[in-house]
Amino acid sequence: MEVYIDKECWDKVINYAKAAYNTEKCEIGGMMVCVEDKDGDWIMQNPQIVTQEIGGTTCDLDKEELAKYYTGMAVKYKESNFRFCWWHSHHTMGAFWSGTDLSSIEEYGEGASDLSFALVVNLKEEYKCRVSVWKPIELQQDVELNIVSATKEDDVPMEILTEVKAKCRTREHAMPTNLRGNGKQLSLNSYNWGNYRMLEDDLTNKTTLTAGQQATFEDKYEYACRKVIEYIRQVNCGDWNMHKFHSTVTHTNKQLEPYHIEISSLTRKELEEFNAADGSPYELILVTDPEYMLLADDLIDTMSYNAGYGGYTI
Repeated sequence: MEVYIDKECWDKVINYAKAAYNTEKCEIGGMMVCVEDKDGDWIMQNPQIVTQEIGGTTCDLDKEELAKYYTGMAVKYKESNFRFCWWHSHHTMGAFWSGTDLSSIEEYGEGASDLSFALVVNLKEEYKCRVSVWKPIELQQDVELNIVSATKEDDVPMEILTEVKAKCRTREHAMPTNLRGNGKQLSLNSYNWGNYRMLEDDLTNKTTLTAGQQATFEDKYEYACRKVIEYIRQVNCGDWNMHKFHSTVTHTNKQLEPYHIEISSLTRKELEEFNAADGSPYELILVTDPEYMLLADDLIDTMSYNAGYGGYTI
């Protein structure tokens, strides 16, 4: 059995991914149908997106819209032997299956008569394609996706950008007021708790930092994240009261000050909100020098994916 996708459909998936990243720095997902041909091979066709909530590491398709999609495709392809394919993007990260992805494959495979397909892509046009057999026994295998006459197109078509803007909304959560930053403090979270990243108007894509400065900052930033996990866990377990939490954060911030990093000191209510939102540690890290903004942004990209794989949990 071979799996194919033609140039037009492949480019459409990639352009959806580019549009979501270019406009919101987010993932995006959608559905396709896979039609069996006379040779027993499967052809991916008609990639679409539905209304969804998108984030830096997630894309949740609206269940009602998904049900309408299933019904519409069942009518359109009633004369064909077809299955569904759930696809989504990993934008700047690698194309691989996260723990969340594997759960989604099972979710979107529910109700499948015998098999379903899944595809993950990134902006480099790397991919993973999986065939999941559900009956009579469960078996999942990654396979090669044959892209027929694929060519690169750098410009995202306007109709793709318009459709993504119309159907995708970024995830928003309540944010403790003292996390918003002030003056030149920059809050770097733009993923799980909503887009409250504050960028200086003159921030460019270039950096004058040396390799040594970058390496030191990365080390200290990851150190700050580990400390956030440790400190909040101590409070959640009842080993620390809030006074101990605040004094420890203040002491750690003095150590981090030379590296332009600061841990937010939460109130009890804000900590409860953070726990309820299943917050990630970098959401409580402020960077006080715009020169380090892009470097921290890259770190967040990496850690936000790791969070989905059990890398950073509280």
